[in-house]
Amino acid sequence: MLDTLLRHLLLLIEPVGFLWACLLVLTIALVRRRLWRLAALSAFVVVTITVIGSTGLPGAMLASLERPYAGVKIDALPVCDAVVMLGGGTEPSRYEVGTLHLNQAGDRVLMALELIRLRKAPVLVLGGAGAPLDGEVKVEADLLARLLTEWKLPAAPATVVSLGQCTSTRDEAGRVLKLAQERGWRRVLLVTSANHMRRASAVFQTAGVAVVPAPCGFLTEVSTSAAPPGLHVPTWHGFGKISTWLHEQVGWWLYRSRGWIDPAKVAPRYEGEGETSNIQHSTPNIQ
Repeated sequence: MLDTLLRHLLLLIEPVGFLWACLLVLTIALVRRRLWRLAALSAFVVVTITVIGSTGLPGAMLASLERPYAGVKIDALPVCDAVVMLGGGTEPSRYEVGTLHLNQAGDRVLMALELIRLRKAPVLVLGGAGAPLDGEVKVEADLLARLLTEWKLPAAPATVVSLGQCTSTRDEAGRVLKLAQERGWRRVLLVTSANHMRRASAVFQTAGVAVVPAPCGFLTEVSTSAAPPGLHVPTWHGFGKISTWLHEQVGWWLYRSRGWIDPAKVAPRYEGEGETSNIQHSTPNIQ
């Protein structure tokens, strides 16, 4: 009981909880002074923060993007010509090992290495953006490729290829297409976060790259443990989930409006067997 009380008190001094508590007090004060319009506005903000920060709604919204890619058996994925890991799982850092920080999407690195360890492909392709650090642009794909080379990873025979500095998923797809045309690849294993897989695989297929999704980085109860039941002091976690959901929804709309996603070129759901039957595969379209 005491531990629960202390935990909630701690949440109240965190930024989201503190702002929520202040607005709650303000709402009560406005109601007591009968300033109804201001009280309604303040109450609306309190309710919004409560719904996003204290309920399962953001998780349910994000889970709608992850659920189609749940249940993948890694060892059952087919052998392909390359494993393509999209960027976003790492970022430059001055003091981390290899000057590389693994962020919330860092599971992509583990998934890519595991696929190579299982000999699902002879080539590991690394994507990613660049970020300025100490007056120099550091490219995450280059940093990770260097670290893997120094560590002699992956252990299985494989070639590590950096795509260099990419500006978007569309840019990564275009560079992979060029590699595929040069090397005669017919399909690749696409590694990215489950919430990003729908848009990423659609972009690659539209560009002309046949993909087999290898999702990872699940952030909701689709894969992770369930949150404690009942309402609690709002935290930032729900805001992070709804931000990710909004990013993907806006990204899908923007990519479609630019022609980077063509529904006519996106393959239907894979009619396979077992738990992987809900994964989208694409037919080879590399020229």
